[in-house]
Amino acid sequence: MPIELAPHNKRGLTLDSPLIAGSGAVGYGENWAPGLTWDLFGAVVTAPLSVRPRKGLTPPRLAEIPAGFLFSTGDHNPGFRRVLQRQAPLWRRVQTPVILTLVGGEPGDRAWMAMRLEEIEGWVDGIELPVPEDANLGEASAFISAVRHVTTLPILVKLPATRAAHLARACVVAGADALVVGAPPPALYPTEEGKLLEAPLAGPAAFPFTLRALRRVAALDLGVTLVASGGVHTLDDVALCLDEGADAVQIRSLIWTDPAAAKRLALDVQAFVESPWAAQPDEA
Repeated sequence: MPIELAPHNKRGLTLDSPLIAGSGAVGYGENWAPGLTWDLFGAVVTAPLSVRPRKGLTPPRLAEIPAGFLFSTGDHNPGFRRVLQRQAPLWRRVQTPVILTLVGGEPGDRAWMAMRLEEIEGWVDGIELPVPEDANLGEASAFISAVRHVTTLPILVKLPATRAAHLARACVVAGADALVVGAPPPALYPTEEGKLLEAPLAGPAAFPFTLRALRRVAALDLGVTLVASGGVHTLDDVALCLDEGADAVQIRSLIWTDPAAAKRLALDVQAFVESPWAAQPDEA
């Protein structure tokens, strides 16, 4: 059952499955764990990409907590030109839509990258723009509008879970075709080395934040598609998100921690959405 994530965009963004490999789960499409393949997912969202290379955070970058972990790389990446030179031929060969995550540095960086993508037909199928945890309405609107002005590619705006309902309407007005709800909140916990790490929450512990944010954004009825993201690990999680208004669901930490379970989930989701009763939940 195809899912259209950008029904109001002239290019559209059609997925064969509502399950998406979330930002950086497989790098830029080259870091697949054994048993996982492109065709298991409706789309793949790349790791974050900036105009210039970023070294990222000094280790340690991981702190394990009950039911999850804290993890951050500081958006480490080789830079826009290098990634496109290396990965674009792969993206053009695969049938699964590729959504490129763009992050800022200097003002206008995201728009510059989006403009380059607009000039190169067929390399990527969409753009994901994460809104920083501390961004205000004006800042978020400004960079989304700047990207919208230079590209016709579908734009998915990823909202911080704790502020999703506050930011959602402004992001849609600025040009978002879909909202990703959302980036789990940052937390603080000691690493194995005893260093206190402040980083986004990941794993099942993040799911309650996702579900609450999704319900609140769905209640706004903004007329755009919604993608749930954060802590999704089971078919029950996926079903809850779809019940609460999501059109698709991203997974990431499950791919990292248990690729075999991620594959089972992908197959289960395909069976779930294709089953006759999935389209008629009110019928006993």
